[in-house]
Amino acid sequence: MQGRILIVEDDGTLRLTLQDFLGKQGFEVRAADSGEAGLQLAQQHPFDLMLIDLRLPDISGLDVIGRLVEAGEDAVMVMMTAYPEIRTAVAAIKSGAYDYINKPFDLEDLRGLVARALEVRQLRREVAWRRVQAGDHAPAEMVGTSAAFRTLLDTTERIAAAARVPVLILGESGTGKEHIAQAIHRLSPRVGGPWVTVNCSALPEGLLEAEMFGHEKGAFTDARQARKGLLELADGGTLFLDEVGDMALPLQPKLLRAIETQTFRRIGSQKESRVDVRFVAATHRNLRAMVDQGSFRQDLYYRLNVGTIEVPPLRERQEDIVLLARHFLARFAQTIGCPEPALGDEVERCLLAYRWPGNIRELRNVIERALILCRDPVVQRDQLPREIAGSVAAASAVAGRPPAWRPGADLSLASVERRHIQQVLDHCRGNKTRAAEMLGISRLTLRSRLRDIGLPDDE
Repeated sequence: MQGRILIVEDDGTLRLTLQDFLGKQGFEVRAADSGEAGLQLAQQHPFDLMLIDLRLPDISGLDVIGRLVEAGEDAVMVMMTAYPEIRTAVAAIKSGAYDYINKPFDLEDLRGLVARALEVRQLRREVAWRRVQAGDHAPAEMVGTSAAFRTLLDTTERIAAAARVPVLILGESGTGKEHIAQAIHRLSPRVGGPWVTVNCSALPEGLLEAEMFGHEKGAFTDARQARKGLLELADGGTLFLDEVGDMALPLQPKLLRAIETQTFRRIGSQKESRVDVRFVAATHRNLRAMVDQGSFRQDLYYRLNVGTIEVPPLRERQEDIVLLARHFLARFAQTIGCPEPALGDEVERCLLAYRWPGNIRELRNVIERALILCRDPVVQRDQLPREIAGSVAAASAVAGRPPAWRPGADLSLASVERRHIQQVLDHCRGNKTRAAEMLGISRLTLRSRLRDIGLPDDE
């Protein structure tokens, strides 16, 4: 799929023609016959490019563009007009359009305009991600080349653009959910606003409520003066609710109301206060199961679950493990002020064979420990924790084969990975579901790896 395009055009014949033409070019195309319908689609789905007619039956195309820009939409917008006046073009550009095209137009001219517009879109994305990676000294959670990581970045970038949509980040502990949340803030139009974090598991219910919503003087014992809550401090920016699955049930309807209405009351106050805040929540818990058990409100779950990002565990980012380890090694060596050692081949094989239940956080701690113990130019296997140092032999034993790195064998990482996957598949008699479980990856990821490393995928 080359990209997602929204067409806002009330002329039914032209709308269908554009849908058919662009669909045949490989684009995912959605269409609306009015300005309000287009705005609704833009709120519900991420788009790379929008083609918007100037004269619509309800509101002007200029108003549509203006409202999209105000809402933080970062898709490239092109105005279509049958009234080729200079002032119309100037107004379109000032409203936030990338360009305009006069009706009637040749479809080949449109093809060229679409290609140029999407190039601009891609450049914007690259610049935005460089800004994210430059912040916080390029956090390791933003480093990787695997397909799972690239999908994560693409989803994060698209959701970040919709500046008012709540976001729910799901993933195991240690996968870097908070860094993804920070990336959403930095990539969004709210980047100039405050970034505020509240850990929902760190405080009891009463303190968490006061911390989030603030309180008036005398609202409770020791409330000697009025105090703003984190919600007010986040006005114009992003409020990150870490471990939202641990929030007490009685507090959840108050959070739901704040998300839906952007209003709240301080403790002890009868006055409604209004804010402009984007809510980003994260949890390692299974909220769907908690809803079924009655420990998490269904309406809050559905409200948060508008923009969902699933952060993959490290075991499903196999290609990124050594890259991340080298990244941590360079960072810690710079912090300590010592020469940066290399990772030994045997160490790399151990890192690749281990399942990493603690994910990126565990890898970071392992590399920091290894650097402290290392006194040579190369990190050695005996500087790893015992369970990781023995992971290669354990993996080979599970597959019923001796280790594959005999003298003279091909010791490249690609070759080691290929042999290991083949051994596990042989052990499972070709059962990909069982093999994926043993490898600690999804069945879909296994099939993708089989294609990448040249092993047959019979399905």
